[in-house]
Amino acid sequence: MKIRRTRFRLKLLSLVAVSTASPGVLSAQARPAESLDPLSLAVSRFEIAPSPIELSGPVRPGEYLGVTGPRSAWLGIETGEAELWVHPLKVGNRFRLGFSTSAYGTPIPGSEVARTVRVRPELTTITYSHAAFQVRQHILAPGELPGLLLLLDVDSPEPLEIIAEFEPVLNYMWPGSLGGQYAYWDAGRRVFVLSESLQETNAVVGSPWAVNSVEHPAHQLGEAPRTMVIPVDPERARREFIPIAIAGGTTPREEVFAIYEGMISEARSIYDAKRAWADSVLASTVSIESPDPWLDLALEWAKINLEEQRVCNPDLGCGFVAGWGLSRNGTRPGFGWFFGGDAAQTMFAMEALGQWELVAEELAFLAKYQREDGKITHEISQAAARIPWFDVYPYAYYHADTTPYWMVALYEYWRASGDDELLRALWPAYRRAWEWCLAAETDGDGIIENTVGGLAAVEVGGLGAALHQDVYLAGVWVAALEGTRVLAERMGDAGIADRARELAPRARATLNEAYWLEDAGHHAFGILADGGTNDNLTVWPATAAAFGLFDEARARSTLAHLASDRISSDWGAHMLSTESELYHPLQYNMGTVWPFVTGYVAWGQYRYRRPWAGFHLMDAVKQMTFDWSLGRHPELLSGTFYEPLDQTVPHQFFATSALVTPLLRGVLGWEPDAARGGARLAPQLPPDWPEVAVRRLRAGATATDVEIRQRWTAEGGERRTTLTVAGPPLAFEFVPDVPAGARNVAVHVGGVETGLSDEGSVEVTLGEAVPAGGRAEIVVTWEGGLAVAPPRTGLDPGQTSVGLRILDFVAAADGWSLSVEGTAGRTYEVEFFGTPVVSAVIDGAALVSDLGDGVVEVEFAAGEGRVSATVRLTAAG
Repeated sequence: MKIRRTRFRLKLLSLVAVSTASPGVLSAQARPAESLDPLSLAVSRFEIAPSPIELSGPVRPGEYLGVTGPRSAWLGIETGEAELWVHPLKVGNRFRLGFSTSAYGTPIPGSEVARTVRVRPELTTITYSHAAFQVRQHILAPGELPGLLLLLDVDSPEPLEIIAEFEPVLNYMWPGSLGGQYAYWDAGRRVFVLSESLQETNAVVGSPWAVNSVEHPAHQLGEAPRTMVIPVDPERARREFIPIAIAGGTTPREEVFAIYEGMISEARSIYDAKRAWADSVLASTVSIESPDPWLDLALEWAKINLEEQRVCNPDLGCGFVAGWGLSRNGTRPGFGWFFGGDAAQTMFAMEALGQWELVAEELAFLAKYQREDGKITHEISQAAARIPWFDVYPYAYYHADTTPYWMVALYEYWRASGDDELLRALWPAYRRAWEWCLAAETDGDGIIENTVGGLAAVEVGGLGAALHQDVYLAGVWVAALEGTRVLAERMGDAGIADRARELAPRARATLNEAYWLEDAGHHAFGILADGGTNDNLTVWPATAAAFGLFDEARARSTLAHLASDRISSDWGAHMLSTESELYHPLQYNMGTVWPFVTGYVAWGQYRYRRPWAGFHLMDAVKQMTFDWSLGRHPELLSGTFYEPLDQTVPHQFFATSALVTPLLRGVLGWEPDAARGGARLAPQLPPDWPEVAVRRLRAGATATDVEIRQRWTAEGGERRTTLTVAGPPLAFEFVPDVPAGARNVAVHVGGVETGLSDEGSVEVTLGEAVPAGGRAEIVVTWEGGLAVAPPRTGLDPGQTSVGLRILDFVAAADGWSLSVEGTAGRTYEVEFFGTPVVSAVIDGAALVSDLGDGVVEVEFAAGEGRVSATVRLTAAG
């Protein structure tokens, strides 16, 4: 596969040229042209089609609302106020609309009449409704142009004035800076021109319908907002949209004018291109049809989100930013600049979704900024080309985990796509990354060290005191070692392959032994400089568990601790146990709930076949899609209440990955291995899902649709899995999921009984030109057995964590053992499938009642805080 990205390109009056040296990046060159007469820049009305995944609701004051594209961002709130960004520049602050009509003597602020918001992948609409008028504000961030486009759809029986105002900024993103900025009104073009003393950086904000109502000194920005008045002729407004366009860049002013005019002239084409982009994303990647339509919809939005992290900076190229939020009076828009570690985590999700072209581009982007000694960059400001970012500022390479993360991401990409071409192109960078990692391992235990390499799990707070290694960095590095041997063998690099083969067992042994706390029954957070351990229970061992690196028994013990509300709240995972002396519910690294680590806990629970402990965590991230900024996921939330922190980044991309990765790699158990012509499918569906269908699971050039139907009886059960394959042959390793204590398990492939391997799997090869063809049905039957449905927690903003946790569930000699945790004084229902059972509490202050139809009620005794109990389940009769 070549590093190439399909583009929806626009020919804008021949004003914009596309650079051939940097595919997909808008060139700063534009053909000089005479300015168009503003009155000729008309935008005829066209249909704004509904989106199959659009989200809508009443306006919520203060709630973030972002519209982003590769080259620009509208960062605002639902009442209509916004920051205007054309990367890497902040053009303006507090853009907002107001309205004036003859029937009312006082201007009407838009924030007071903003009623509804409608979010679509291609554009977002804010509707302002008043007794005298209605205005729909459509907001677009074009895919190929450095600018923003607003289209106002006005319905007013009487003449109306729209007042658009903003505070000019024209400054580079943090920590860059310009000086000598000024702004003035160009009456001929009907735009505000923003520039600086050298006139090398320019922006315009305007509308061909506008007149300026207030003049300001042109030699300085001043503090007052700039105001455009747009007189609305009701008759003309019935035929046309009213456009407002923003364009900018470090480029000659005439070119910025040309881009501005081009956006307005080709507004319909810009909309059509954005709609085509959205349709392509949704139709070409994995989709699911489950019993939960909200989960299906959340996955569709996750695909859009992960595409939207791609930003094309005119100086630096195209790469993944970490997240978007308001910069307010500053120039830090959330984390709207390039991050290597965040990108690796989103790539794990995108590799499973099939968003490979973006992943390939990002892997190459990070390699481009690799340090000479091989270290991969942690973060790159969008202003990096304008300041001494890599030489003076401390942030570019101060994390140790980013380098092995990049190595793991390349390995997982190669496994999914089979892209030897990219692997070959990036192998020199991989070798340098490998050498850097080896240099960061100095004590002979096989694990690279924070004291040498830099930060990893925590950046601030007492948890990192006197730290030599942390379990997070150790887990990522051991995962990188596992992949390095395979990649080196593929590249014929015997030296690296041999070294990785020798080092990996030692590193894995250190991870499993040095971090294990026998008395506590879980893995430690870190190894200290004096040789001791930081024994805090933290979320961080979940990373190694997600990669399957722990010994089975110890992994399950640690994961049982992580399943407790001490780590796993109703809405996700705390970084640090609520019982730690260091815990604080609002502290960044020591108490808040982070979706991205929530994803690791959920994935780890599924990796060790504990689905009843992982499902609710993935489900919580699903619910965030609809509770906060519509379609988005926040960076972190309070440890006490289901509320994002005031200063959190509201649109954080690795938070989105915490839905996708546990769903596809956990619930569905999808592991493509195209490089070896295979794939692993090990689904662990909730037993209360009667069926599920998954479309377009990709491994190399082969796409697979999966349909699973399951049926439960008192005597046993049956699960039918249908695989439909299009493309070259693929060897499936299928791992049946059978309930605990099941007997007489039988597997039939295409009607023929097939024995299980020692690993508990069956193999079937499907595809073009193979005897089985492109379709097969795998039927698994069993007798007896018992499965427990994962607890569901309906989330309400502001609630505390009160839900049921299943800590463990295993088959025993006399039946089954269920360990649960809940809030004292509360009652919960647990649903079982399979063998009818009777229940009894054998440990803990709780009562159980059999309600029939497989439902057991667990009532915890009155008291304070969280309590646990163990329930014995035996076959009825």
